[in-house]
Amino acid sequence: MSQAIQRIVVPVDGTPAALAAVRLAGELARHWQAILELTQVRPLYPAELSDIPANRLGEPDHDHRVMEASVAEAFRRAREALGAEFARPLEEVTLREQDLVHHQARDLLDHLRRYDHALLVLGIHARPGHLVAGLGDTLLHKARCPVAVVRDDRPPVAGIDRLLLPLDGSSHSDRAVRLAADLAATGDLPVTLLHCSARPSDTQSDWLFAQARRHFPAHLPLDTRPLLDRSPAQALLREIHQAPDRPLLIMGRRGLGQWREQLLGSVSRRMITEAPCPVMVVTDKD
Repeated sequence: MSQAIQRIVVPVDGTPAALAAVRLAGELARHWQAILELTQVRPLYPAELSDIPANRLGEPDHDHRVMEASVAEAFRRAREALGAEFARPLEEVTLREQDLVHHQARDLLDHLRRYDHALLVLGIHARPGHLVAGLGDTLLHKARCPVAVVRDDRPPVAGIDRLLLPLDGSSHSDRAVRLAADLAATGDLPVTLLHCSARPSDTQSDWLFAQARRHFPAHLPLDTRPLLDRSPAQALLREIHQAPDRPLLIMGRRGLGQWREQLLGSVSRRMITEAPCPVMVVTDKD
């Protein structure tokens, strides 16, 4: 099993976005040879705070049965989305909130901190150019592990044929290189290294490509491609749209706060909201 990622956690609730995330998580679990964990955060049932002994014992009533049925249905739909051929270890985890203040992101983040070598997979529904505020945005900014994101308005993930890896020489880019190298080696996936600059600079591109190559096994197919554009986001989007296969983009992320990212802009944010393929982001926090 890979030492980089050993457990892939995907929150499920039966929505199209969650099912899109489950399909991506299944592909990543297969390539990474990792455990797949389907996770739900169950709201606290109000009666559970009661001093009535029957309530403390969880005596079932209609509302409680409806809640439990909803949990079971979300897990069932997630397993169905994985397909009968899914052969990796699969776990179903139900987290229970500790009070009546609904804070799903907090509970998921606390849960993720229990694991070393974890990956979070999120499904989001967003209009082009926008990332929906809420659970997905909070998890993306505060998770200390790598996060893979897929949009539910894209074609269902049916495979990963290639890794696209943008380089810029930063520390978070270096972490993305190491993660991509591990996935490429474990899943036997070809890789395309990318570097974007506003003017031709063969020396800088060659240096970055040479530094990245050191992390990849010699037998893996490894392409390099300098991109010439004043906008790294535009160059990356153009490259992804021209890809003939089904790529996964893995990139470093500066880790700006939610409001700073919206004000200053972010290449990774734009990739998440506009790229036609899944995106995995890595920051210095993980």
